[in-house]
Amino acid sequence: MRRFPPIGRATKQFERLYKGRTAVERVNGRLKVFWGVDDGNVSGARRFHAHVGVVMVVHVALARCLAKQPRWEGRSLGQMNLSPVALALAHIDYDLQR
Repeated sequence: MRRFPPIGRATKQFERLYKGRTAVERVNGRLKVFWGVDDGNVSGARRFHAHVGVVMVVHVALARCLAKQPRWEGRSLGQMNLSPVALALAHIDYDLQR
């Protein structure tokens, strides 16, 4: 399987899937290092799952707030176009206000 994977390594599909994997690994790293999920201060499975759940809710809330902020690029401080995530969030907010 490793030598001849079902999806070739030099294909666009593999690159897209691998980008998703690296994004997940970045989130896992943030949870472990920044939020301290694996530092061992919580004992018991129920408490651990509750701790991870609360951390994930806070993580998503902060990500949503950051996605809604305007983007700046380069030295000119010109405003960039909104990302697809920010556009989707603005659309959801508009629908909720009606």
